[in-house]
Amino acid sequence: MKIAPFWVSIALSTVVTESIATSASTTSTAATPTCTASLITDLCNYPDPEPGTAAAEDSRASCWEYCNDHPPCDFVIFAAGNPYLGTGACWLYPGETFDKSKGSSDCANPYLSVYDKPKCTGGDETKTPTDDPCAAAIATPSPIASVCGYPTPPDGCFNDCIASSGAPDCLSQCAKAESCSYVVFNPGLDSHSPYVSGSCWMYPNGTFDAESAGECSGGGDPDQFVYTNPCPKPSPTSTTSSSATESSSGTGTAGATTTGSTASAAMEGTSTDKDSAPGGVSPTYPLAIGVAMLIWQALY
Repeated sequence: MKIAPFWVSIALSTVVTESIATSASTTSTAATPTCTASLITDLCNYPDPEPGTAAAEDSRASCWEYCNDHPPCDFVIFAAGNPYLGTGACWLYPGETFDKSKGSSDCANPYLSVYDKPKCTGGDETKTPTDDPCAAAIATPSPIASVCGYPTPPDGCFNDCIASSGAPDCLSQCAKAESCSYVVFNPGLDSHSPYVSGSCWMYPNGTFDAESAGECSGGGDPDQFVYTNPCPKPSPTSTTSSSATESSSGTGTAGATTTGSTASAAMEGTSTDKDSAPGGVSPTYPLAIGVAMLIWQALY
């Protein structure tokens, strides 16, 4: 019966197409936030921001978004460029508050527009760091020490040193690592600000040893910032002991691990990142094959 393959191919195509459509519909993309900010004043001059904290932006709105994406940012200055296109430079001053006495408005055309901290809605930006103590500690980190000449991690920076966009990013990478006790952030661009790009040194265990630090050259300002991990992951040993204790007492689930939702997602073939596409084959694909096989057998 030669018509069978034709009908089977149609059935298979239909079911698989529906499976793909269903799978695709579960994938979401984070919406771009909408930000607003109130104008504080217009100035003719203000101290330049630290190297690495300014960015070219195509509008004031994008400048507000840039401020929102790079905490801590309590105010932002938009330096107008092309008046016809609305482009300009976005100046950030991480960790600082606006000081009007540092600027002047005594000129014919003040081109520096100072805005307060932007308020954003939509996307992930609606989830403020204060909703999560760990996220808040990472977004506005406080160094436990500022030093010079601190030695690199034990592996000599083979695995434990990475490029970083600033201290908050450095601490975030530490919190995500399987083992990270504290970090030392080294600003680049000859800057002494922890909010510029630089290198992040992660120390898998132990505590910061102040006596290991050196002297600052020429009595200058410290150029290394030390932070402890605000939300370290449980050690494998303690987790295994805890799981064994819970299992023997009947209060836990056998085989529990520290990976939590990650382990569950791995078994389901999906990613834990809400903005990621499914990481494995959708359960509907085996169903599609099964339906096709049943149709094939029925026709024969």
